[in-house]
Amino acid sequence: MKIKSLLISQIVALVMLISCNNGDVSIAVKDEDDSYRFKAHFDDNLSPMVAEFLSDRISPIRIDPERESKIVTVLSDHTKLTVESSPGELMIYLDKDENSRDSYHRVKNLCEGVKDVILKHNK
Repeated sequence: MKIKSLLISQIVALVMLISCNNGDVSIAVKDEDDSYRFKAHFDDNLSPMVAEFLSDRISPIRIDPERESKIVTVLSDHTKLTVESSPGELMIYLDKDENSRDSYHRVKNLCEGVKDVILKHNK
């Protein structure tokens, strides 16, 4: 019975890591064989912090926290990604077939950083 209970708690922890819901915050990651997608919905007042964090890491691309935008870009390390944003919403998409394994890990780490910014400042 303890093993079953431990297994259930591990599954719950994994689900929480993949999809966090906290009040007005919803974060979901879909990591498939051919793509990686990060979606987040959060309070509009967090948009400037999220935009600043992202803009610092995908420079020279700048994210405007007040406007709806869709940016398809290639970063200096040849990572090709799509960023869709609007106040309180963000989606980052990476096609694994068009990118290297290093690019995948860079974007995955970027998304983990975005998640940390959102959860740290969510009230």
